[in-house]
Amino acid sequence: MIIFKNKTARGYIMFKQFQTDIKMSKDEYEKRLLELRTELIRTQYKFKDYKRPMILVLTGLDGAGKGDMVNALADVMDSRLLEVATFWQETDEEAERPYYFRFWNSMPMGGKLGVYFNGWYERTIRKYIDGDDTENIFLDKMKNAEKFEKMLALDGTVIVKAWAHISKKEQKKRHEKLANKFDNVPEITERANWYYAKYDKIVASAEMAYKTTHTEFAPWEIIDCSDKRYSQIRFLQIILDSMKKALEDKMPKGGTTPTDLITFPDVLGSTDLNKTAENYKDELKELVTDIKPLAWEAYEKGISSMLVFEGWDAAGKGGCIRRLLRAVDLRLSKVISIAAPTQEELSRHYLWRFWRQVPRAGYMSIFDRSWYGRVLVERIEGYAKPEEWFRSYDEINDFEEHLAERGVMLIKFFLHISSEEQLARFEQREDIPWKQHKITEEDYRNRDRTPEYIDAYNEMFFKTNTKNAPWVVIPANDKKYARLEVLKTVNKTLEKMLKI
Repeated sequence: MIIFKNKTARGYIMFKQFQTDIKMSKDEYEKRLLELRTELIRTQYKFKDYKRPMILVLTGLDGAGKGDMVNALADVMDSRLLEVATFWQETDEEAERPYYFRFWNSMPMGGKLGVYFNGWYERTIRKYIDGDDTENIFLDKMKNAEKFEKMLALDGTVIVKAWAHISKKEQKKRHEKLANKFDNVPEITERANWYYAKYDKIVASAEMAYKTTHTEFAPWEIIDCSDKRYSQIRFLQIILDSMKKALEDKMPKGGTTPTDLITFPDVLGSTDLNKTAENYKDELKELVTDIKPLAWEAYEKGISSMLVFEGWDAAGKGGCIRRLLRAVDLRLSKVISIAAPTQEELSRHYLWRFWRQVPRAGYMSIFDRSWYGRVLVERIEGYAKPEEWFRSYDEINDFEEHLAERGVMLIKFFLHISSEEQLARFEQREDIPWKQHKITEEDYRNRDRTPEYIDAYNEMFFKTNTKNAPWVVIPANDKKYARLEVLKTVNKTLEKMLKI
């Protein structure tokens, strides 16, 4: 590991082995390019039916020719199945959300290749070498990158990372050529001087990133870009090999599976369901009055909120949400009802559709069902394989940690009712015409699987009840009591976030 203690620190020992100085003749280049063009386009059309996308993170040293490599890719592949995302400048929408939002938001559909220019590495490395982040913070961010890549890879996404490398001498030569071409434009000269002055630190930082994130799930490919022809051919070959690897089902697989040998605390069994509301109308009116200005103050201060509602069928989630909307201006809030995923959503990691719903600063997203479906209905109904839902606990905790680090107010409600109360509400829905659309045969079928759901709920509480995102289990046999408790929790949490 390299620590920059002085200006003469030179840490690029590892990357020197990748400096091959290979020269490729024009004839060999054209021959290889023709072969690759044919094989790439054939493989790309086969990959079109692959369940997940390929994400290519292309980063490296300034002047190495990354733009030329991407353009070479566009020349030999079908651009309809190719998407290029650049992350040079942070938009206002991105700045108001967690750092990884932009990468989730740019994720292509299954069967497509997404080129992430500089990806999630360039900004992190730059903040470190500029002294904005300490080495420990930098390494923590690299661990976050490693977790992110592993999560996607285990779900089937093909992750390819390429570092475009040149020597310091070669970089200076190319910078001088560029400056002369543009008649020594000050902006270009300044940029070139900055990168040349920071060369040692950039490469040393890249080595630290390499050591932390070079894994079987997302290996690094270091490309010697001293020769343009060689680097382009190697770049195209890496993409071809990665697509073939996925099509041949040689992607890394997680070996961890759930076990029946562990039992978890019975959170629901210890919940008192006999609680009732004493003075519902007056308390509701007072809470609505109290929350309104708090929601607007959160908007003014840029504090966004995400409220999750989970619970038994007919537990009263909709009623709680409607009362909450009386207190939070509709211009500041959005209700997101989670149903079965669409084909577009199914072609990406299951968290993709939730990352896209992270609100801008000051706004509130209310989820009627949520990402917890992965460890609940998808687990019970078999839509997710055991190894898939089992690793989702860590993935969910990681997602919620990103939200907490960005300052998002996250509240997770679980509305609990007894089996007898649920049956009574089902029967009521059948008797009342304007509620009949709420009851289906599936609701009764789910009741037959109550013991399985209890086990799933208790494991969910145990594994995802964290300091940053605790669960709030609300007794809901009395609907009015549940509504008041939801509003009281929102009111109290907003006051805490606003430091009132």
